[in-house]
Amino acid sequence: MELFRYSRSLYGGDANIIGASWDLFGWFVAAAAAFIVVHAALKFLTGKRNQEAH
Repeated sequence: MELFRYSRSLYGGDANIIGASWDLFGWFVAAAAAFIVVHAALKFLTGKRNQEAH
C-alpha cells in the first residue's frame, strides 16, 4: 500500500510526486465517521451542550 503516487518524466528523470494514493481513502472516511459517532455519544452521555446566554 503506497502513501503517494509517483511518476517519471518522459526523459527518464527523477520521480515526481503526483498525488496521494486512494488506497487509504476508506480508512480516513471510517476514522472521521468513528470520531463523529464517539463525539456525539460523549456529548449525549455527559449532557453538556452549548447554551445561549440571555
